[in-house]
Amino acid sequence: MKYPDDFINKIICGDCLEVMKDIPDKSVDLVLTDPPYGIDYQSNMRVKSKKFDKLVNDNNDSRFDAYKEFYRILKDNSVVISFCSFKNYADDFNELKKYYDIKNCIVWFKGGGGIGDLKHSLLTDYELAIVAHKGNRAINGKREGSVWQVNKVPPGQMFHPTEKPFQLLKKFIDQFSNKDNVVLDSYAGSGTHLMAAKNLHRKYIGIEISEKYCEIAKQRLRQEVLL
Repeated sequence: MKYPDDFINKIICGDCLEVMKDIPDKSVDLVLTDPPYGIDYQSNMRVKSKKFDKLVNDNNDSRFDAYKEFYRILKDNSVVISFCSFKNYADDFNELKKYYDIKNCIVWFKGGGGIGDLKHSLLTDYELAIVAHKGNRAINGKREGSVWQVNKVPPGQMFHPTEKPFQLLKKFIDQFSNKDNVVLDSYAGSGTHLMAAKNLHRKYIGIEISEKYCEIAKQRLRQEVLL
């Protein structure tokens, strides 16, 4: 039998649906994750260097199984925050609603745009994050609106094709968890969510299927300095 400390402040390389089976019930305080959206995404942002590889498992809905498993490992009165695409927001909302009380959808206004159908579609200058509660978890600090403006990561500084900005992730963690709480990112990518958790003196658990990104995340976390 595994215990919570077996996972704390570690990045486990593997399929999160398998790894999470060993995480004990009610041992996580916050899930903050950015799963593959199921849209077979290929980033075209890099023009001066090699493009990022396609994301693993971004051609299926395996994240829906993860939503169910989150419920088991989350403590009562805690939160799961999952980024999603406007293209299948309804699917993610309806799946999360099976297990959680959905309180908000945060609109991250990131600015920019310019890829995709430049002639027929408007700029996609935002992304969505569904905030779902297992029970009721009070917000830390001042109550504010649901549109958060934070600049996206410049393409030349990205370690991962869907990397979210550090300050945005810190804002989520600060509002929905406390010091020494355990924050899980089951699709850890290059580790920015985990870095934000560490920076705010939270414990973290990271899971990432790609060996390449696991190593990048571990290296970044070793270099991260607490404020």
